[in-house]
Amino acid sequence: MVVRRKRKAIDVVAEVPPADAEAPGKGPAESSTAEGAAALGGASKGPEGEGRPAKKKRRVAAAGTSAPAAATAVEVEAEVAVPPAAAETEEVDRRGIVHLASVPAFMSADKVRHLMEEFGEIGRVYLAPEDKAESSRRKRAGGNRKMRFTEGWVEFMDRRLAKRVAGTLNATAIGGKKRHNFYRDDMWNLKYLPRFKWHMLKEGTIYNRHVRKARLEQKLGQARRENDLFLERVHQAKTRKAIDEKRAAKGSCGGGGGAGAEVGGEGARIPRFPQTSHREMSRAPPKVSGDSADRILSSLFS
Repeated sequence: MVVRRKRKAIDVVAEVPPADAEAPGKGPAESSTAEGAAALGGASKGPEGEGRPAKKKRRVAAAGTSAPAAATAVEVEAEVAVPPAAAETEEVDRRGIVHLASVPAFMSADKVRHLMEEFGEIGRVYLAPEDKAESSRRKRAGGNRKMRFTEGWVEFMDRRLAKRVAGTLNATAIGGKKRHNFYRDDMWNLKYLPRFKWHMLKEGTIYNRHVRKARLEQKLGQARRENDLFLERVHQAKTRKAIDEKRAAKGSCGGGGGAGAEVGGEGARIPRFPQTSHREMSRAPPKVSGDSADRILSSLFS
């Protein structure tokens, strides 16, 4: 009886198709489910310790069914791994700009940075220098020869801090120690610029530079065209003068008297070999020699 059951279990295991083969008319999921059910049935028919081949086949079938699932999981992970939008990755710009409408006399950018760093983190500082004509006029008059600045911009890393600093320090004294403090009694003239970015600061300068360059190129091109036209006209005048001189020289050599000049006018062209017209040749009587005339008369009256 035991031997018969063992044979049945072996027969069931042998009838189970391999994991790679698919039953006709069934998908991969249905075939793998059928293989798992057959393997479980073979293991349950045998006694303890006799269903090991079925278990091995069951493991193979389980591995075969896990392959498409793993591929699906990889595809899902690949779709999820797409990077998010660029707007989410970019850092939000929270910097703020404070405008100095007037800069204390001879205060440098390093001094402005040193004074503003007491209130928070500072980014960039830019001070606009005064006009060169004004600076040279002051130096010729014997004034201070240091560089002066008319206005400036200070960039804070936090816009809320920039707005607070501008509202607090505006129209207040710089203050500080009395000794060795040249700017103690000067006043701050600050204003926070909302929605103002640092690149906007140079847009006006860059635009003016491009406009100046375009105007300069236009003027140079116009001057170049005028110069080329003038040279062309000079060349034409020289050529015309040379032609007139050659014609005058030919007329003076070929005329030989004033009759030609009177008939043709001043500078008229006189042909070197004068020819008679066809009318004059037709009107002129034919010239006949004496011998030929005697011969003709003798032939008529003979």
